Amino acid sequence: MYVYLDTGWLRHPFPVNSFKITTAEQLQTLQSLSLQSIQYDPSRSDPEPGTGADIEAPADLGQEPVATAEACDEVGAWRACMQVLQSQFQSAVSDFDAVQGLVPTDLPAARQRSDALVAEYVVQLAQERDVILHLLADEGGGAACVHGVNSAVLSMLVGKTMGLQGQDLHGLGVAALLHDLGKQSLNIPVFAFALNQGQAGSALYMRHVGESVALAQAMGYGPAVTTAIAQHHEWADGSGFPLGLLASDMELAGQILALVNNYERLCNPPHAAAGQTPHEVLGALYGQYRQRYAVDVLQAFVQTLGVYPPGSLVELSDGRQGQVISVNTRQTLKPSVLVYSPDLETKLQLVDLAQQGVLGIRRGLHRDQVKQEAIKALQPHRRTCYFFDSSAAIAAEKGPL
Repeated sequence: MYVYLDTGWLRHPFPVNSFKITTAEQLQTLQSLSLQSIQYDPSRSDPEPGTGADIEAPADLGQEPVATAEACDEVGAWRACMQVLQSQFQSAVSDFDAVQGLVPTDLPAARQRSDALVAEYVVQLAQERDVILHLLADEGGGAACVHGVNSAVLSMLVGKTMGLQGQDLHGLGVAALLHDLGKQSLNIPVFAFALNQGQAGSALYMRHVGESVALAQAMGYGPAVTTAIAQHHEWADGSGFPLGLLASDMELAGQILALVNNYERLCNPPHAAAGQTPHEVLGALYGQYRQRYAVDVLQAFVQTLGVYPPGSLVELSDGRQGQVISVNTRQTLKPSVLVYSPDLETKLQLVDLAQQGVLGIRRGLHRDQVKQEAIKALQPHRRTCYFFDSSAAIAAEKGPL
């Protein structure tokens, strides 16, 4: 049976989204995915009598060209790498979930787990000259846990760009991980926004900053952590809360965390359908929100994530559409893009722009500007999750072909 899997590329172990089932192992794996429906092509299948009765056939299949082995191998190898990183990300989310479960009943244990989680990142960042930031799927975990891990990853990457090391980088990472901890004790939804809840709701929302600081102090953390937490809603122009500080009043860690927190919230709003792509969010940070950030912090943020951060939908200079899936923090103008290529059976091609000479990104796209066929093949995630490694650094250093 020739099947089409209408699901994201990180949610199954097959190298492509469309293929012919030829072994019992493939069938067992397919059944284990618990998909609501599976599309299949009768003209390319040889089903046994009575099979396929519960499978939904697609409306328009047509004939597809054969994929090149190289394209299939590249996408398959990339997906295998992402599954490893996905597992590491989910482990970090689970660790932070455990931290929240320990607060406030066992604060020493909560601190121990928080320090261990962040220390692992600091060690990796200290060892690697090139760091690759990857886009990952959101495969579960509480919104607060995912937000905390995302914020920690991005804050430490920006901190490294700005020269933070050792304990300074560790303190920033812990502050980013724990900055919303107070929402849990105040029963505030993780995606609540102060300006959308009336005067009483805003007052309650603003209290989470002080509550988060108090919990961090109770865990034994000093000013390197608590000050950044206290400032994660302050803005450089004095329009933030709770104290209305100016940039000159803020610590560098607080400025970084405030920027990363706002970026992550804009990428992942309460209603996912209203979310902007990371490139669009970056445009907003440089446009309507620019006055909120010190110039050097905003520049370091863009230097770290690039103009087209992972998750951005883009059009290449040859007209093809795709999604940025990773960026080398030292070569942000040449990210890796998962490109919709209709001439391939896989429909997808992995393009490392650092290896492509003149090929580049022409412009960023809103989701509505992307062809429906490309959306179906790319399956862009509604929630943006990030993790990093250095596995692509060697390839990036080879230079254009």
